Amino acid sequence: MNQKPTYEELEQRVQELESAELASKRVEEALVASEGKWRNVLANILQIGISIDPHAKIIFANDYFLTLTGWKKQEVIGKDWFDLFIPENTRETVRQVFNMLMRQKDSLGFSTHENDIVTRTGDLRNVVWSNILTRDGQGNIININCLGIDLTKRKRAEQALRESEEKFRTLVEKSPLGIALIEDDGDVEYINPQFTDIFGYTIEDIPTGKAWFKKSYPDKKYRRQAVKTWIEDTKRISVGQAKSRVFSVTCKDGAQKTIYFRPVIMGSLYRFMIYEDITEKAKMEHQLQQARKFEAIGTLASGIAHDFNNLMMGIQGRASLMAVNLAPSHTHLEHIKAIEACIRSATGLTRQLLGFARGGKYEVKSININELVRNSATMFSRTRKEIKIHTKIQPSPLVVEADRGQIEQVLLNIYVNAWQAMPDGGELYLETKAAMLDDDFCKPYRVEPGHYAKVSVTDTGSGMNKATRQQIFDPFFTTKEMGRGTGLGLASAYGIIKNHGGVITVYSETGKGTTFNIYLQLSEKEMYQEKATKGEILKGSETILLVDDEEIIIDVGQAMLKTLGYRVVISKSGPDAIEKVTDIGNEIDLVILDLIMPKMDGGKTFDRIREIQPKMPVMLSSGYAVNGQSSEIMRKGCNGFIQKPFNIATLSQKIRNVLGHGK
Repeated sequence: MNQKPTYEELEQRVQELESAELASKRVEEALVASEGKWRNVLANILQIGISIDPHAKIIFANDYFLTLTGWKKQEVIGKDWFDLFIPENTRETVRQVFNMLMRQKDSLGFSTHENDIVTRTGDLRNVVWSNILTRDGQGNIININCLGIDLTKRKRAEQALRESEEKFRTLVEKSPLGIALIEDDGDVEYINPQFTDIFGYTIEDIPTGKAWFKKSYPDKKYRRQAVKTWIEDTKRISVGQAKSRVFSVTCKDGAQKTIYFRPVIMGSLYRFMIYEDITEKAKMEHQLQQARKFEAIGTLASGIAHDFNNLMMGIQGRASLMAVNLAPSHTHLEHIKAIEACIRSATGLTRQLLGFARGGKYEVKSININELVRNSATMFSRTRKEIKIHTKIQPSPLVVEADRGQIEQVLLNIYVNAWQAMPDGGELYLETKAAMLDDDFCKPYRVEPGHYAKVSVTDTGSGMNKATRQQIFDPFFTTKEMGRGTGLGLASAYGIIKNHGGVITVYSETGKGTTFNIYLQLSEKEMYQEKATKGEILKGSETILLVDDEEIIIDVGQAMLKTLGYRVVISKSGPDAIEKVTDIGNEIDLVILDLIMPKMDGGKTFDRIREIQPKMPVMLSSGYAVNGQSSEIMRKGCNGFIQKPFNIATLSQKIRNVLGHGK
């Protein structure tokens, strides 16, 4: 039998129970006080503060959280945390984190995690949480207190930065410009694909600025200039500024390219370099400058040549008139021939001026360029015995539409240039062949792609450096000493070929000779055959209307025509010529018409004559042509052309060539 406890034992037991109850109450009071302090912290902290019970019901939410999410307190207290605030696609993952926290044995039960919450408007906010468990005296979980920091703005900023960096990288990688990132110490950190496309160099080829300068500027003097400019620009420009420069750069394959540099300073660590290949652009700008230069000088040259040729016409005409009736043994005949020789020299000078004047073509006919090259080479070889000429002529004809005299002048100018480059003698190689020019070749020269005749003239002379080569076609540029030439030869050659719709190029290196290439578009027309015999004076008896606004030309022209047996009608203007054709057109057998006249020029006068007398033979006369005007009139059906100054024999032959097909 169990013995009953004594009174003292019972009293002691009661005291023990009272002590345990008191301790329990004190623990509960401490827990309540602690919870109150924690809630007070959550309520007033400028961060997210919430408490949820073990069943994930919300039992507390601070004002910061409510403002952030847009809910009111009464709308969230007692609601399921997962259903109301966790996006559906991440709900299960976040619930697993919650369950793991609930299973913790640690009395504190601390954890951190990150997840999105949904606001009342449906927006997502990214929050990083710090979670602490609250337990009762028996260790049971009462609630979870969660302190959160809203990382949404930072996350969005980081995402925007990543996207910006990705866009920037894509922009740099796909940029049509070369780009390099260079550290302050000169090491190359990055180059984009276009940099390698432009220069051929990889980052392994040029790991440092020193390696870049050495390879891209192999000429020491030019390299020093580039390095000096780079250093000075770096000192002068501030962060974010750029200083543009243009340099000639040697690529990995040895090619020379003109590069437009834009260095941008990016603080003390980096230089952001942009490289643009402007080789073709620079070439086209140079050609445009050349064209404008030729146009300006051509306008001046045309005016000078017009007046000069009229004076030469007067002298030439009078001299040839004096020679007509002189016996071969007459003492004056020698002087007249000397005068005519001087006139031919003066005319040659004006022809060179007119070579780059606008529209400097005159008698355009279908000619075989092979024959012209062969004949010009034979003629040149007779006067330059020290030059050995080799020819490689295409067997089949190469027919082009051209002014024979002007193309012959181009060839002779190039031959003379070669001879001057070989003062002690040398070799001259001439070659003709057909060539197909594509759009890439033709575009810089503004000519149409297609089939061309190619004439190559190569000498074994001293060659030219880059500076000379770039100026070789400039008007009045010459390497001769002062007073030893006009500098018009190759400039006129350039102008003549350009006016024929062709291309002339030059390749030369110092000590390695020079090659000129001429391209003229091929024609399917039959070759023209000259009929008159040079030097023979042919007479006639028809009536000729002579139209010219210059008194000198009227006087000498009338005298020559009368000497040849013709009846002459004079007109000093276009309107007066139209009036005479209207009045006595049936009596006129030929009109010799000046091209350049005030008020009504030769083109307009020709059109009116053909309106009145559609079959009236007309021969155009001019010392020069403007904008291809003479060629346009010839295409309209003008019967012939005679270039001033001309002598009586040339005039007589031209007239008979026209009237042989007239009425």
